[in-house]
Amino acid sequence: MIDSRSSRLFLTSAVAVSLVVCWTGAARASDHADTQILVSAGRHDGRITDLFAFTRGDNLVLILCLNPTVPAQTFVYDFATDLTVKIAIDNNSLVTFSDVDDLNKYGGTVANPAGILEDIILEITFDSQNQPTVVTMGLPPGAEDDIEVFTGLRDDPFIRGPVTGKNVAAIVLEFPLEHVLAGQDTLLIWGTSAIDGMAGDFQEMVGRSLRSQLSENLFMNSLHPSEHEAHLGVPPDVMIYDTSRPASFPNGRELTDDVIDLVGDPRLLTTDGCPGTAPPTCVPSPSANDRPFEAEFPYLAQPHLPPGIPTVSAWGIVVLTLTMLIIAQLYFGRRQQIA
Repeated sequence: MIDSRSSRLFLTSAVAVSLVVCWTGAARASDHADTQILVSAGRHDGRITDLFAFTRGDNLVLILCLNPTVPAQTFVYDFATDLTVKIAIDNNSLVTFSDVDDLNKYGGTVANPAGILEDIILEITFDSQNQPTVVTMGLPPGAEDDIEVFTGLRDDPFIRGPVTGKNVAAIVLEFPLEHVLAGQDTLLIWGTSAIDGMAGDFQEMVGRSLRSQLSENLFMNSLHPSEHEAHLGVPPDVMIYDTSRPASFPNGRELTDDVIDLVGDPRLLTTDGCPGTAPPTCVPSPSANDRPFEAEFPYLAQPHLPPGIPTVSAWGIVVLTLTMLIIAQLYFGRRQQIA
């Protein structure tokens, strides 16, 4: 006979570990409302919400967030197998910083917008087990081995009242900055998402935050940045990041940058629960994220989980896994003795 107390202990621990494994599996696993083709198709998982670029030490950190409609009760997120996400970097285009207006709005002036080109591409796809694959173009040989990857649920980092308490599907990449520098410190960065079978090379794009979601700029989402000026008469929607200076919007974008206040467009100065231009009775929008950002990779704040689902740190997972191994060894060793 198997000891029922040991059996119950083993099963209870197994359930706990199963929840953790599901959660961590998903973990390996700011435009917000601007792509009508994806909205109409119900493919909110392809809608890009944010793009960040900053450095930590000698590393470049790139964060792209998707899906502004993640259900509140979600604690395991599966990325679709027909979704392709790309982060592109142009490390050769000349950028000047003498035009004060462009500097304040866009982080600089791209000298030749029509010449913008993807010198580097980081392409992320997901298999049926929710495991990401990162394929790169333009990085030095062996550089792929230096990329640290996180994919999964995280708190929505966009500092704005309506997204307080909400989660997004996040993709975080970190690798040595030197891998993307090619004779200059300034990078042009943008991201795209594409659903297999839908029209166009991509259905959604993001460069500098809070541009392509504005009514006059919606067509940016289906055009390559090199075409923005020629077709729309506006500067290209790319994130300009002079890596010789600290990231601070619009030079790159740090997680703590309050882009709503920094952009200053009255259409964006919404407040909690008050769409559009806020009446005086509304509470001002927050100037900081609703959860603290983390000091270590993946840097985004922990996700909001349904009641009863605890947030487990990396060390907690290690301790729980080791505990389970010990329990399993004791359990199966006792079972063999009884047999």
